[in-house]
Amino acid sequence: MKLGKLAARHDPRVPHLLKHMMSALAAPSADWTKAVKSWPMLANDVHGDCTAAAVYHLIQCWLANNGFDFTPTDEQTLALYGQTSGFPKVDQGAVEVDVLKYWSTVGVPTEIGTDAVTFASLKPQDLNDLRLSVQWFGGVYLGVALPLTAQTQEVWDVVADAPETLTAANSWGGHAICAVAYDKDTFTVVTWGKLVKVTNAFMQMYCDEAYAVLSRDWLANSGISPPGLNWDGLQRELAGIAV
Repeated sequence: MKLGKLAARHDPRVPHLLKHMMSALAAPSADWTKAVKSWPMLANDVHGDCTAAAVYHLIQCWLANNGFDFTPTDEQTLALYGQTSGFPKVDQGAVEVDVLKYWSTVGVPTEIGTDAVTFASLKPQDLNDLRLSVQWFGGVYLGVALPLTAQTQEVWDVVADAPETLTAANSWGGHAICAVAYDKDTFTVVTWGKLVKVTNAFMQMYCDEAYAVLSRDWLANSGISPPGLNWDGLQRELAGIAV
């Protein structure tokens, strides 16, 4: 499996979600996975395109839950990867916030059309922030600084009795994923063509980037009305941030 998330670059101009929406306590659980038939690898076993793969997995989840059978392709994912990194000349990954800026300004096309999206930052270790994004917006775009211990785990969890060389953040490398479900103990993320459970403790220790991605189509079709969402204000604040 390939990684490909370059070091987190936190742009202070990206607004926090709750600046443009009322604060709330997340529901005990949410799960958007059941509508999706299968999750494609999207070339992330060959290339470090996880930042683009996570984008398309989110889009796939949104569309499936709104009644559209869309399966993204390797070609679509690599095209986005090429627009947001040095690929194909250099296959060295991409920066998450650069990918999100591109997505929100240029757009990511599918056979069904190009959705209008905007995004906002979350506190990576704030579980309620992450859960609210999954609950209201159908997922959350995450960056994790993976430890080597995760390589052999079916459930990503903190290992207390392993050497620090194996448990240190980023000892394996940076990886982009999206979470599309949660319960009181875990998040469910899409990575490398499958669903993986991630414990709350792991998320709080190793998640170093988190973003809510707001889809205009999702908000229009899902029937969910986040309290006090100021879409226009969020878009205005992001308008001055160059791709």
